[in-house]
Amino acid sequence: MWMLVRADSLDDYWEAGQGQRTLAACPDTDERGDPWRWTARLAEHATGSEVLIDADPDYIGVQTSVYANGHTGVVERPAGHQLVVTSLHGQVLIAAVDGPWERWLNPGDVFIVEGEENESLRLSLTAPDARVSVTMLAPRRAAALRWVP
Repeated sequence: MWMLVRADSLDDYWEAGQGQRTLAACPDTDERGDPWRWTARLAEHATGSEVLIDADPDYIGVQTSVYANGHTGVVERPAGHQLVVTSLHGQVLIAAVDGPWERWLNPGDVFIVEGEENESLRLSLTAPDARVSVTMLAPRRAAALRWVP
């Protein structure tokens, strides 16, 4: 399992005039020379935040769920898939069901998990008004997706 936590996405890095902030992308810069596969952006609206996923449909399947209302539960990440978790409002605790790690996400933080083994992750929202976006990226042509840091 590999993971990335990119914090402080609600800082001053918003894309000029777009109302959106790029959280993560694969690849993350054009200079890498790798073919583009996906981009995750945080969008701010009058009604709140949402995560927008733009992905090459020939290579990646996308499924997004938003959890709220004090949700606590387990999310299963199949081998080779990537999971993009973003706190939209309030704190979210994400932890490996079998240990040994856990991470707190604040609004705008993004947490990406990938690997070649199945994984069970527990999501715990700390307050009734907390909301978290969970996106599963599934490979369509390769055995596994990789995030290019």
